[in-house]
Amino acid sequence: MTAFLSDRVRAITDWLLLEGNQLVDIDQLFAQLVDRVAQSGIPIGRVSLNLEILHPEVVGEGRVWLCGQATGTHRLNRVDTDMAEYLRSPVHRVDETGMPFRVRLTDEVTDMPLLGRLTREGFLDYFIAPIQVQDKHRSAAMSFASKRSHFNDDDIRDLTHIVAAVSPILEARVVRNIARDLLATYLGAGAGDRVYAGQISRGDADNIFAAILFADLRSFTRFTADNLSTTVMERLNHWFDLAVDAVEAHGGEVLKFMGDGMLAIFPADMLNPREACGQALAAAATLHQAVITWNDACPHGQTPIDYGLSLHLGHVAFGNIGGKRRLDFTVVGPAVNLASRLLEVAKELDSHFVVSTAFAGCSGRAMRSVGVHPVRGLDHPEEIFVPC
Repeated sequence: MTAFLSDRVRAITDWLLLEGNQLVDIDQLFAQLVDRVAQSGIPIGRVSLNLEILHPEVVGEGRVWLCGQATGTHRLNRVDTDMAEYLRSPVHRVDETGMPFRVRLTDEVTDMPLLGRLTREGFLDYFIAPIQVQDKHRSAAMSFASKRSHFNDDDIRDLTHIVAAVSPILEARVVRNIARDLLATYLGAGAGDRVYAGQISRGDADNIFAAILFADLRSFTRFTADNLSTTVMERLNHWFDLAVDAVEAHGGEVLKFMGDGMLAIFPADMLNPREACGQALAAAATLHQAVITWNDACPHGQTPIDYGLSLHLGHVAFGNIGGKRRLDFTVVGPAVNLASRLLEVAKELDSHFVVSTAFAGCSGRAMRSVGVHPVRGLDHPEEIFVPC
């Protein structure tokens, strides 16, 4: 039997179908929905939206609207989330049962910290309903609290209908954000945007001009042989934390991890490559200082980080390569090969950091030649430079 929709719910569902459905941003959708619920006469004083997401650093995000105040937004980091608090929350109750939950705060005793706080703040009634999503691996809920009066039966019925109506719209936006986050996490922000925009055909690539950075750990083969796999993973994660942060802090994009190595690019304007070179040099300097700081602070007995880094400037093909059903989005070309081979030269020179002739010439920075050296895979030797 079709559920009866009141006039105030029908007005909100009409808005959701015709206008709210056009809002891509969850913050805007939430704010405008709450405004309409408040204007409908339902006595809300607080509304929260809790969404579980899929992100390497964040387990969920929440939004809280309080009457007369700006909406607050917060994200729950995986490492900082207090699971004990969650297990004693209305959200957990709804996650576990899949059913709405209501507490008349003036009449019922609860050991949930959130509801105790709301009672002390003067709220009289609380209602939370699950957002019905198709992906049962993740949860979401929306709650409402009142200070003016208790919710009546019509209010509870209408709030239930409103949550049901907004559920598919919210889920579509959450899935979109998850897709973008995962693409950025596994491919890099720029490559992820290109894939999301539809650049997914094998061989589909753009020719770009870029500063290319390669970096890797030294003596890592020996470290791997001498340590447990968990220690090896920890070392890699420490190293890549430092390297990725340095690159991203200066506008670069990490494209690939290869064992203990990393490939990143700094896209360059053909008419002004000096800016990209400057960003790459700044990233290299930041990484070097970060490694020094980490080594100074590492516990006794732990092996200090030793690394090599190379920079080159040139044309690359930026796009899809791989098998028919398993693609990678990366850069390829002679410039990439040269940048990679320069790491071997840096090791032979016992230098942390070398740059190519092309990079040195376009960087606008003072560079010191360390001689002409053969480069594996190249027909002609390359003059190698280091920053002064």
